[in-house]
Amino acid sequence: TCFVSIDVEKDLEKDSFNGVENLDKILSIFKKHGVSTTLFVLGEVLSRYPDKFKKLASSSKNPTSPKFEIASHSFSHKFWSELSKDERGKELEWFLNLYKEIFDFSDSGMPLGFRAPSHLMDTRGIELLQDAGFKYDSSVVPHYPFFTKYRGYQGQAPKKPYYPSQADCRRKGVMIVLEIPCAGHIFGIPLAGTWIRKLPFFVYQGLFALKKPEFLSLVLHSWDSLDDKTLLKLEKILVLLKKMGNKFL
Repeated sequence: TCFVSIDVEKDLEKDSFNGVENLDKILSIFKKHGVSTTLFVLGEVLSRYPDKFKKLASSSKNPTSPKFEIASHSFSHKFWSELSKDERGKELEWFLNLYKEIFDFSDSGMPLGFRAPSHLMDTRGIELLQDAGFKYDSSVVPHYPFFTKYRGYQGQAPKKPYYPSQADCRRKGVMIVLEIPCAGHIFGIPLAGTWIRKLPFFVYQGLFALKKPEFLSLVLHSWDSLDDKTLLKLEKILVLLKKMGNKFL
């Protein structure tokens, strides 16, 4: 099973929304191969392009089309590790109020999923999501290559979906918010846009020849749409995963 998602936000290191405006370049590939995806949309983006995401949400009602789930990436891209409980609560409140304004709650319900900016999630954050009514979180990075660092990797965690512990969100427990970890391949190599951009396709071919993971997460960003070479490799990877019998959810 491959959980497919796109973090929809302002472009990396640039004060622009070109990636959001060109998001259809990625989505057209998903449509071509019948791959449904979750869009973790920043509130600031949702407020700027409401019609775009209303259209994507309504297109998902077609039973023959891939589904595009609109989920939350918080309101701004402030790191939750640097925010108080009240500040995090405000971020959720602003996003949910905006979501309610754009989408009819009676029609689409509240957003089911959440991903913290830069994956910086902890147990208190999961508790806030639980209280707000979210059904799942997909922030935890459960493993990462030993030869590099990433601020979102906070230590080992289960590599398949699990319910977190109230003592430690990186351990199994009985909380009611499902954690869908951003699990990569062996050696912790992520199936993520930044890595797809840097690694040649044959590296992923080799990894999947060595092992077929039971669960993995394909994590992209809206600004990946600006790099045509990355999109070409993405399509090759999707074809490879489909040939190996992966289901995309």
